[in-house]
Amino acid sequence: MSDYYKTLDLTKGASIDEVKKAYKKLAKKYHPDVSTHPEAEKKFKEVVEAYQVLSDTEKKQNYDNYGDSYKNFQGHSGFSGFGQGQRMDFDFEDIFNQFSGMNIDLGDLFGRRKQKARQDYGQNVKVNLTLLFKEAAFGTEKEVSFDRITKCSPCKGTGAENGKVKTCKTCGGNGRVIRQQRTPFGVFQSQATCHDCRGEGKIAEKKCTKCNGNGLITKKTKLKVKIPEGINTANHLRLSGKGHEGRDGAGDLYVVIFVDKHDIFKRDEVDVYAEIPISFTESALGATVEVPTLKGKADLKIPAGTQTGTIFRLKGKGIKHVNSSSHGDEYIKVIVETPKKVSKKQRELLAKLEKEEQLAKKRKSFFEKVLGKF
Repeated sequence: MSDYYKTLDLTKGASIDEVKKAYKKLAKKYHPDVSTHPEAEKKFKEVVEAYQVLSDTEKKQNYDNYGDSYKNFQGHSGFSGFGQGQRMDFDFEDIFNQFSGMNIDLGDLFGRRKQKARQDYGQNVKVNLTLLFKEAAFGTEKEVSFDRITKCSPCKGTGAENGKVKTCKTCGGNGRVIRQQRTPFGVFQSQATCHDCRGEGKIAEKKCTKCNGNGLITKKTKLKVKIPEGINTANHLRLSGKGHEGRDGAGDLYVVIFVDKHDIFKRDEVDVYAEIPISFTESALGATVEVPTLKGKADLKIPAGTQTGTIFRLKGKGIKHVNSSSHGDEYIKVIVETPKKVSKKQRELLAKLEKEEQLAKKRKSFFEKVLGKF
């Protein structure tokens, strides 16, 4: 006599929910494709038979009342054995999902999800381009040269002489091959891109002699690139589809910009900086001097008494913002130069200036002393 409760490690009268829980646990333990138990198949059959009885309300009630004689009260045909067509209320995928710490996609493993063949796109290409300071500031057009992988012209990228191809025998034209692998958890089926036709489903009747059946060749390529105003070092330009070609499309070309230094100007984003020398008299008396700008010369008014290191701003004289009509500013720093050599007349004038300065100092000291007494 079979003790179904004992088979499921339950006490008599256990609820149907408890029966289902015990069944899942033991079915996972003894399933022939999973278990290493020497009597796994036998144990599995017993677990399934017990579950079929105790999970059915009417059968369970008869079994609880009459034990093994419950079969006499219904048309129960018994358990016909694992793998003999008997329908089982058994969800192997649900049991598999109970394995913790395993990243398994059962939809893929059991072949129920159709996988899309991987498309073959060309890689991106990076080219460095060095510009003169003014070329970056005002924009220009430059030519870049690089080695580019492109489709072979004679075979049009097919790799076949005269474009003649035939169905791949390895995958039967599907572009993918099915592989089976036996693991402790069962036999799993997976798909992979066909190595012979690389997923195309077709292979060349005769390889193209120019590309040796690869369908792609490398050749020197020259392209003209339009440089926008205001571009700067580390900026890049993206030319879509101008990178290496693949069978299904091309990558992009990235032109990375480097800007040479200028003899006069220094750049900070869209602002430019320059230094100019002025004479002692220009700084003392004030003057209007010519200063360099990106677009030529401009007049700069120097106020009297300007000190060396003073910075003046020329609004809008800087570099244009990329993709904008606005401009940065130019900043001029004045450096007062002291003459290293002076003429006799200049020396006389400077001596007079020195006397005036000494007299002014004495006068100031006198007034400070007088005012201090009041």
